[in-house]
Amino acid sequence: MDADPTQVRAGVENLVRHCLSAEPGESILLLNEHGGVDAGLVSLMEEVIASVGAKAYSLWIDPLARGSKELPPVLGAAVLATDKLVMNANVNRVVLLEHLKAHDQATHVRINNRMRQPERMASEHARFDWRLVMALAGRVEEVTSQARSYRITTPAGTDLSGRVVGPTEVTDSFFAQDAELSRTERVFPGEVYAPVGSGEAQGTIAFDHPGLASKEPFPSPLLLNIKDNMLTGFDWKGAAPTNVKDGDTQTVWSKEQLEGLLAANVAKVGNEKAFIVDSWHGGMHPRAEKRPGQLSEPKTMHVHIGRLANTLSAYLSDQTVVLDGERTMFENGTLCLLKEPDFQAMATEYGVNL
Repeated sequence: MDADPTQVRAGVENLVRHCLSAEPGESILLLNEHGGVDAGLVSLMEEVIASVGAKAYSLWIDPLARGSKELPPVLGAAVLATDKLVMNANVNRVVLLEHLKAHDQATHVRINNRMRQPERMASEHARFDWRLVMALAGRVEEVTSQARSYRITTPAGTDLSGRVVGPTEVTDSFFAQDAELSRTERVFPGEVYAPVGSGEAQGTIAFDHPGLASKEPFPSPLLLNIKDNMLTGFDWKGAAPTNVKDGDTQTVWSKEQLEGLLAANVAKVGNEKAFIVDSWHGGMHPRAEKRPGQLSEPKTMHVHIGRLANTLSAYLSDQTVVLDGERTMFENGTLCLLKEPDFQAMATEYGVNL
């Protein structure tokens, strides 16, 4: 079934006007991957960019080699020559940020567009006002940064309690760098909130689905035992999934893969850093889809095991998160902040039905 052109355009308008915040006189680079984005959709982006008085420049590229440590010179020069960037292609975010920092342009706005086909751009997810997405993200970060303790529970058996620690202790240094730059890398159409650092964690994590690669639950969860903020052991509550490839998502699918990742991390950083419960986070977008490859989705989250970039992410479903023993931030995967009067008023202003 073909996507409704009106809804496709609404998604593109949301991308250009609210996420990219294109302004008159700006130059916008559209970086498009051959075979990875619909050409008609790119043309529509160019049209909407022109309608706000900005100038679009499209650069079509072949898929970049995985593991590349630097940008191709032509691509690197094109990024620096324009005011803002829309990535309709897969680009290593860390390599890109390092390139920009090396040229004193770390605040360069760049959009990682995940909606690269018309039917995806027409979805409720893509049409949900991005200004509200970011307002929610900011509020989640504000609330969690002020908390002293947390408790996470799930129907699958998670019951994890701990102390909230500062953002300087979270594993993914890229998040820390980008937070300092006010999220100049933006993900369309949804964001995840910044990792919440963990200290003194105790309890059980029920790792119940394989994360990015799929949203289908495991036949039974992997139970991670946590004591004194450290992973002390694990076992499947039943049969472990086997013979499923995780690709490049760093998602653990089987006991063997999990053991292999942990062993590799121990070799890199030692037992303490490899087994520490570092942080946790998830998505908050109330119209985000539960689908393979989609991280920003409110009813799933993950806990980082290991204080290094290649962390083990233990994925959870339908989480309830309580801060300081009294404030429920999520209840069965529903973000309770959506009930706050400010968000209700904002949603009314933007024509969004929460």
